[in-house]
Amino acid sequence: MKEVAIFYRDRENQPAIRYIENNLLNILGDYIQITNYYLDEMPPHQLISADAYLVCYEEMLRFLPNHIDDFSKVIVITRSIQKKYLKPLANIPKGSNVLLVNDSRESTLQTIYMIYELGIGHLNLIPYDPASAASGMYDNIHIAILAHHTADLIPSHIKEIYSIHNREVSFETFQKLIALLDLETPVVKRNLIHKIHDEREVGSNFIDSYFSNYLKDQMIVSVVEESHRAIILLDLNNRVHYINETAYDLFGLGSGDLFDQQMLFGEALIQKKEFTDEVVSYHGVNYLASKESVTLLDELVGYILFLQDEKGLRDTENNLTQQLQRSGFYAKYHFKDMIHCSSSMQNCIAIAKKAAPSDHTVLIRGESGTGKELLAQSIHNFSNRKNQPFVAINCAALPEALLESELFGYEAGSFTGAQKNGKIGLFEHAQHGTIFLDEIGDISPSLQSRLLRVLQERQIMRIGSDKLINIDVRILAATNVNLEKQVLEGKFRNDLFYRLNVISINIAPLRNRPEDILPLLEAFLGKNFHDIAPKDIQAILRHSWPGNVRELENAALYYRLLGELPSSIQQGVHILKGNDGPALQSPSPSLAERPIFSYEALSDIVLDTIAQNSNSASGIGRLALQALLAARGITVGEGTLKKIMADLKNHSYISVSQGRSGSKITKKGLYYLQSL
Repeated sequence: MKEVAIFYRDRENQPAIRYIENNLLNILGDYIQITNYYLDEMPPHQLISADAYLVCYEEMLRFLPNHIDDFSKVIVITRSIQKKYLKPLANIPKGSNVLLVNDSRESTLQTIYMIYELGIGHLNLIPYDPASAASGMYDNIHIAILAHHTADLIPSHIKEIYSIHNREVSFETFQKLIALLDLETPVVKRNLIHKIHDEREVGSNFIDSYFSNYLKDQMIVSVVEESHRAIILLDLNNRVHYINETAYDLFGLGSGDLFDQQMLFGEALIQKKEFTDEVVSYHGVNYLASKESVTLLDELVGYILFLQDEKGLRDTENNLTQQLQRSGFYAKYHFKDMIHCSSSMQNCIAIAKKAAPSDHTVLIRGESGTGKELLAQSIHNFSNRKNQPFVAINCAALPEALLESELFGYEAGSFTGAQKNGKIGLFEHAQHGTIFLDEIGDISPSLQSRLLRVLQERQIMRIGSDKLINIDVRILAATNVNLEKQVLEGKFRNDLFYRLNVISINIAPLRNRPEDILPLLEAFLGKNFHDIAPKDIQAILRHSWPGNVRELENAALYYRLLGELPSSIQQGVHILKGNDGPALQSPSPSLAERPIFSYEALSDIVLDTIAQNSNSASGIGRLALQALLAARGITVGEGTLKKIMADLKNHSYISVSQGRSGSKITKKGLYYLQSL
């Protein structure tokens, strides 16, 4: 956080002082800390230390040498008038004498000059001087323009009054301050754009230029930043002045870092001002590199480097070929793409790597958004089938008849609306490769029977055909439902379940592995990760992420586009699922923020944690509950936890089952949480 010192003559006009502070905080928010100093109260040699010093008038500078030691950090605040307050002034008759009233002579004169510069030149503006009011010199003036909080100064005979309210801190002042404090963050840029739309200021060409440059920057972000090539802009001393997201990931460079051309290119290429498609090696990886000169008129000022790794080029070519040959059936993710720090994910990936080389069926379990397909693609790319098709289908997204025809294909004329030449099914498209059946728990009983035959016989039959087709396909499946419970309820075939559940891999929800949240967010945001304000980091860590990694990725995209987190995360809104009925919203993070001074407060947090881990099928065991509380920084002894859960059960806030079902929130418990 940057320290900003503001110097005033005295503390008399507190409304104006607060208004200036609010102006600054509206744009710079949590990035600055403001301290006010009053010259008439300061000891003669009091030395002030700050990152920036602001003064309201230039004449105040002569009082500062004894109080600051770095005048390069001093900015004179200039003010502006919001355009909505200027429009009425244009309707005042031309040549009218108009009294201009403000809280000081300097402010009055500044306001007069500004109104003239903004194009209101048809009025005779007269500065108000309280000392001259009694002389009667204003008796023939019947119109006044006043700033906010100065109405009591206007002579009583004047009835036609126009208020321009408090003047805003100018755009130019903000630009100087942001540059001085190095606060060119997305949030600050967004706030400045809002300011441009709300105000009209002297130097509008300067504002137009800023807005134009902002649009160009956004174009660079959307085009250059998303490029598959690493792009680096260097000056003649090989100092980095710009890198795109790909180069940032590849070399870990930041603005101002020196780039080692010798290590990458060697002496021969360094001597060339330009080259195209040269193969270079960096840390054992081959890259296709190009170098272009940047000139200003006839003067060489720097270079642009373009690099793309050989593997990326080959993968692009191979993927394009595969897409043309197999209609886009390929897997792009590998285990290295699974960003994590938690031991649970390390264990999950370790099991997946052991299972990948085999042809055994793998059942991936996890809530929606945890990355089940990413794991399935990684298994495929780690297997001997990696150069063959990867075909994925969401079994819950299609009605039964359409899903059956998609999976198994059909012969010509087999049903109304069928293609005249028939259609090859996804199992055939996946020949020699992998098929991923997502949401397998939602398929109908009849499709369960057909799928069982595929698993047993490795044969399929198209709809409308009597011919069996042998297939060589590795099957991966995923579900977010409790298949064992569905088997017991007769909704899922037990023989199919055991055919699918050869190797089971469970992906924990993101709320159970909070140590993965920030590494994932950094991967999604790249260098923008370092722009996030501390309060936003806290909100992210408090959020329970019911949508898991998918929700986190969406939040990162939202932040990159708008410079702020979604309101649901800022406000700490969570969705609690009851045993049945509609979901309820609960501000659950606030419970964890409450000081734990009482047994009742701790009980509320335990109930909230149970609520976040309850659904219609299962709840949470005491050991898992204790671990989740520890992850929230709350240590609870076993005896205390037993007593709390007994009390919650006695109040009918939870139901407690023996075995794996654990403890679940009840409707009464949900409504109690809602009332907190």
